[in-house]
Amino acid sequence: MKRLIIYDLDGTLADTGADIIQAAGIMLEKMGLPRLSDREILNYVGRGVRALVADCLGADQTERIEEGMRIYRTTYAEHMLDNTALYPGVPKVLEHFKERRQMVLTNKPNPYSAEILKGLGVADYFYRIVAGAEEFPKKPDPAGLKAVMVGEGAGPAETLYIGDSPVDVETARGAGLTDVIVVDHGYGVAADFESWPPDHFVPSWGDLLALVRRQGW
Repeated sequence: MKRLIIYDLDGTLADTGADIIQAAGIMLEKMGLPRLSDREILNYVGRGVRALVADCLGADQTERIEEGMRIYRTTYAEHMLDNTALYPGVPKVLEHFKERRQMVLTNKPNPYSAEILKGLGVADYFYRIVAGAEEFPKKPDPAGLKAVMVGEGAGPAETLYIGDSPVDVETARGAGLTDVIVVDHGYGVAADFESWPPDHFVPSWGDLLALVRRQGW
């Protein structure tokens, strides 16, 4: 049985893509730069806001990253719950694990992470939200995950990690985890997992819950 359940946020618990795309598009428009496709923007999600902005701006706009950050943060703060929603089936999994310790480990900074979870009505399921660069280096550095595990006295075999990207798998492996689930409706692309394959791919949260029950987790 798993004692500690760790979730990623963007593309895992919640479909935040439309609001990220909207904020990035407004940023590029205000900066007089070409619009990117939705898929291009989503490919940049997962390594934190600064990396997202830098990738959207492109290598020839590095001197404008701070400007882009200001515009993106202001825009996203105003619109981060316009279209964002939990993936179907998430509440049932959170209920399944409600007697365990559940937490979110994300590269998305606060206040966005906490406010999104609160706005979606699930913040109370989590005893802790470790957001981007608050206390620990961003994922895939496993320092934050390792610290949480030590604090909870939970070993790798007692910890379950649920994410949607190779960054999540790399993070979990760095902390010694052997049970990593990827929900493949997120923003990761199948080919990207060749270097960091998870233990389980599931197409939906309903399938994830069925897997958890079969495994006795």
